[in-house]
Amino acid sequence: MKLRFLTILAVALACFGLALAYNAASSFDGLNPPHAVDIAGKIIPDSSATQPDKPIILSKDSNDPKWGELKPETPFDHTKHNTGVTHTLDGKTLTACVHCHHTEQPMPVGGKPYLKKSERTETLTAAQLESSKQPVNSCRHCHFQDATAPTAEFPPAGVKYPKEMRLPPSGKLTNEIAYHLRCIGCHDAAKKRDPNLKSPQGCGDCHVNKTSPSLRGNPSLLR
Repeated sequence: MKLRFLTILAVALACFGLALAYNAASSFDGLNPPHAVDIAGKIIPDSSATQPDKPIILSKDSNDPKWGELKPETPFDHTKHNTGVTHTLDGKTLTACVHCHHTEQPMPVGGKPYLKKSERTETLTAAQLESSKQPVNSCRHCHFQDATAPTAEFPPAGVKYPKEMRLPPSGKLTNEIAYHLRCIGCHDAAKKRDPNLKSPQGCGDCHVNKTSPSLRGNPSLLR
């Protein structure tokens, strides 16, 4: 009788463990955990017609084995990057919305025939957003991370450039690559312009180190 009880208990615990693993895997979809929250903990939606009024902690669902979400002290400040010339490529000209939100403009885009998706008849600007109230899609609307299975169309499996461009396919254009192309590319250019700028460039400048001893015993710090 005791052996039977232990066997049933072992099977029940194994099933419970599988259920937890399944739920964890299935919830890792960019919404639970969310792909981003602001510093007050508010979830940043996939699409929104309202600009974030607080800095954002990105990559809450990062699947990188070492580097996780942005550190709480280094969130992305959308307002500063949108209104301050210090946070621009040349230090003089405000960065256009479509520099990052590059599909938020009528297609085709000159010199960028690989951009295929657009729902706008006008190019996105702060004024256009205010007047149209048309939601802006997040990076995750098109890009994805390894934790998210690509679909037939969205998120795209990769960028296939037109033959006349004579460029090889991009491969899997993940959310991580999308952020880094924009963030690090601009930071490198800004540093060359002004070496005194504090433009994060290395992994540890922005991201939580998930392998840090201080985090191993307290995984809740990563959520």
